[in-house]
Formats: sequence, structure tokens, C-alpha cells
Amino acid sequence: MSAPPGRVLDRIDALVEDADYRDAESAVEDAWRVAVLASTPGAARDREAARAAAVRAANARRQPDAPVVRSATTVHRVLLVVAFLLGAAAVAVIAISPRTGGAAFTLQEGALLAGVLAVLSAGLFVWLEPVRANGSLWGGHLPARIHLFFGLLWLLFAASVVILRWDEVDRHQPFPVIAGLLLFVVAGATALVLWRRARRADRSGPPSGPGRLTRDLLDEADAPDVLAALDAWWAAAGPAALTADRGGLEQARAAVLAKLRTTRYITEREERAALRRTAPPEWKERRR
Repeated sequence: MSAPPGRVLDRIDALVEDADYRDAESAVEDAWRVAVLASTPGAARDREAARAAAVRAANARRQPDAPVVRSATTVHRVLLVVAFLLGAAAVAVIAISPRTGGAAFTLQEGALLAGVLAVLSAGLFVWLEPVRANGSLWGGHLPARIHLFFGLLWLLFAASVVILRWDEVDRHQPFPVIAGLLLFVVAGATALVLWRRARRADRSGPPSGPGRLTRDLLDEADAPDVLAALDAWWAAAGPAALTADRGGLEQARAAVLAKLRTTRYITEREERAALRRTAPPEWKERRR
């Protein structure tokens, strides 16, 4: 049996690493579902849309003006990269004194620009936090400590400028530098507040595995309704994927089982036993 395309293998790696399986049995049970999500175009997006719609409906029954449930898209992931780049660039443009070489701008020229970049980065992190917290942005691979890292980076950098490089400031026109450093402080403080909020969100439940499915619910008592909606989605999507490309799906499932073995969720013996079972189980959403 040939291997699936590289893009499918990459998706399998991401899905398995974010699965948080409780035991070997739950991992093997999930292999067909992972294969569908990884190998069927649009399946992961459609499943997430079904999940978000079910959560929105449940929340609306509890609270008509409930906050909108957001799901991450390609735009969110691109903006996450932009946030990282802006956060790093804020420090890099004036990180090294022109006296020793290496900075894009002098402190006098670039401090205000650098502060604006830091604030823009912090603003993007704030905007992206709901989809980070519910796991749709990058599953469990994007912990709250990213906000702590940038918050400390910006605050420590601002402090280092005041302590070590204040002699580079034009005494007759210090306001651009002062304004830039104040923006660094605002960005750093925002990031630290966001870190505390994000850490509480992460402690309330994992943004990966089955727990991610109901993270946005106002009341966990509505979880069965969300799972029922996903069961209905799988009841249609699973057989459709088999009909469309059973051979490709079986290849993907074999790759999922191989990944489970290399990550030590299952043994080689359990992998061989699973491969002998060619009929998929009942198509339902994962419970454990």
C-alpha cells in the first residue's frame, strides 16, 4: 500500500499530536475519523463549521445575546504569523545601538515606530485569543505563555533602553522616544493581562482532544446537543468519504495507525490487529 501525499501526512501528524488519547482503544477507534479529516478536502473545515453552528445554537437558547462563537480560518493563521513578526520586529528595528551597528533605525528615529509595532502585535493577539482559547487556531500547540513571552520581552526591552541607552536620546526632542517606550509599556501590560486571562481559559479545559468540541459552550449541560449534531455530520461525511475514495482513505488510515505506533499510543501488535479490521465502525463523533 502506497503512502498518502505529503500534505495528508502533515495533517495526520497535526491531528494525532493534538488528540490527547486516553488509551490505545480510543486511539484506534479514532483512526478512521482522522483519516477522513486529513485526506478529504474540506472535511476538517466542514466539521468545524458544524461544531461552531451547534455551539452557537445551544448558547443562543441559553442567552440570546451570547458572544459570537468564532472558528479560526486561514486569515486568522496568517494574522497570527503577522503578530509574531510584528512583535519581534518591534524590538529588532532598534535593538542594537547604531554606535555598534546592526539596527535599522537609531533609537531617536525608530522608537515611536517600534512602539507602534508592539501595540499592533498586542492588538492582534487580543483579537486572536478567542480562537486560540477554543483550540481552532492551532489546537493545543499554542499555549498561553506566548503572551507572557512577548509581554516580558517588550517590558524588559523598554526598561533596558531607559537604563542602558538613554544617552542616545536627543535631550531637546525626547518625546518620540518617550512616546515609543510608553507604547512598549502599554503593549507589554496588555500582553501580561492577556496571559493571565489565557491561562485561566487553558485551565478550564484542554483546547485539544474531545474537550475542545464544547469549549465555547455557556453551559456544559448542552454538550450532548453539540455531540449529537456532530454525530449527524459524521453519519453523512464518513460514508461519503468512503464512497468517493475508499482506497485513499484506507491509505490514510494506515498512515494514522503508523503515526499512533511511532508516538507510542499503540503497539506494533495493536497496529497489525487494527489493519486487519477493514470495516469502519459506526460513524460518530469521538467521546474520549
